[in-house]
Amino acid sequence: MSNAAALPANEAAAPAKGKGKLLVVLVAVFAVLAIGGGGAAWFFHQKAASADAKAEGEEGKEGGKEAKKKAEPGKPPVFMTLENFTVNLAGGDHFMQLGLVLQLKDEETSEKVKAYLPMIRNKVLLLVSSKTSEELESPKGKQALIDEILANAREPLHAEGDHVQAVLLGSMLVQ
Repeated sequence: MSNAAALPANEAAAPAKGKGKLLVVLVAVFAVLAIGGGGAAWFFHQKAASADAKAEGEEGKEGGKEAKKKAEPGKPPVFMTLENFTVNLAGGDHFMQLGLVLQLKDEETSEKVKAYLPMIRNKVLLLVSSKTSEELESPKGKQALIDEILANAREPLHAEGDHVQAVLLGSMLVQ
């Protein structure tokens, strides 16, 4: 009977050893994955830092105005809000109040745009006054107007490069 009593105790111990081995294997797998993930993160971080250092070194070699003219990646765009335009639309029955924001290449461009601002405002006023309220009702008509305003805003600056990157609507009211 002592043999019979000992047998169930051994059988009960065997499954406990199997669970212990499974736990050790799982912990080892998770440890390997964590170490591998950490190593990969470190590797890619070092690679990115190396690329940044190399880019800074190249900028230092260029020197002067050329280094300043290049747009820095990650640098936020420069916006210039124009005074609102109030314009009688073609047909004489309606008028439009329009607020525009210009997205510019850089801070230096802001000064250039200010120098040409009377010409740009004149071109926008003439363009908008040639439109009818029906043309400006649809999204396509509004987008066409924005595209035309962008072309007109770039025109005085073409000799100096493409500094006005986009025209954004700040407000638009047609009555």
